[in-house]
Amino acid sequence: MSEKPNFRLRPLEEKDLETVAVFEGEIAKISFPDDPITDTRFYVKKLRQLLANKDAAAFVAESGGELVGWANVSQRQNFITKEKYADFHSIYVAPSQRGGGVVSALVNAVFDHCRKQGLDKVVFRTRADNERMKSVLARVGFLPTQIYYEKALDGKDKG
Repeated sequence: MSEKPNFRLRPLEEKDLETVAVFEGEIAKISFPDDPITDTRFYVKKLRQLLANKDAAAFVAESGGELVGWANVSQRQNFITKEKYADFHSIYVAPSQRGGGVVSALVNAVFDHCRKQGLDKVVFRTRADNERMKSVLARVGFLPTQIYYEKALDGKDKG
């Protein structure tokens, strides 16, 4: 017998912006370890724009009145082929909730949204060394398709 999840999903609301901004700061620490943006005001501004974007969707996971996760996706168009696709931007789950099904629920909410929008391709970008995220992406069916290389010309190679 499976245990009922102790969280619920709902769309992102204005009242969530401060907490989600903190989540985004945590993501930035992993994604940009050399120079993460952790200023919540920066993310609150971006999140307000997200709320107003009719081609985007954002979901939060809530448990006991607290936000414990979030994910967002937007529609994009390939500038050459004009193909529309989903750009899965962010997913975050509070450490206390990891392993409890929140990631799967958020990913499924994003995929359901994409299907309803008629988008049959979803892309997600992560750092090459973000093994935890790469594991999650593989678990939900993403395949690696591109490698992005970087070289600093100031003598401070990133690799």
